[in-house]
Amino acid sequence: MFARGFRTIAKKGFTEELAREVAANFNKWGKIVSEAGLKLGWHPHGFEFVPLKSGNGETLFDFVAKETKPEYLVFEMDVFWVFHAGQDPVTLLKRYGDRWALMHVKDIRKGAVTGLTTGGAPPTDNVPVGTGQIDWKSVLRTAQEVGTQHFFIEDETPAPLQCIPQSLEYLRALKL
Repeated sequence: MFARGFRTIAKKGFTEELAREVAANFNKWGKIVSEAGLKLGWHPHGFEFVPLKSGNGETLFDFVAKETKPEYLVFEMDVFWVFHAGQDPVTLLKRYGDRWALMHVKDIRKGAVTGLTTGGAPPTDNVPVGTGQIDWKSVLRTAQEVGTQHFFIEDETPAPLQCIPQSLEYLRALKL
């Protein structure tokens, strides 16, 4: 579904119909994965934060989260994509609590446009952790509070060999 799905999303956008299909598949696949002693995880890329047509303030991400069973699906927050889409990572962490099992620690350039649900951004909008727009102290503290278990520096900057050490230095010095 997802190989076809991402191409569909690129052409048509992430719709409520597709969100319903995705949620059903996550439940089906998650049950199979769970029976094998594993967990299925989902990593949103920003396009899931399109508002629902109902106008109740919820997004397609909220819809999928509510329609999936927590025992079958955990979330991996990519902080860059959440922020890029105009969402507050701390609010989402609190809203879905322990479903956020994993986190991509990735920053967004100061001055980069946010509020976009395109799922794409120029590589130059990726910057070393701690040099961009994200309040890492609040995000990481909240992630720890809700039980996020695994954190990954995902560096998609144009110069990862220079930026990863800078990100590590910042994170090691960060007092939570």
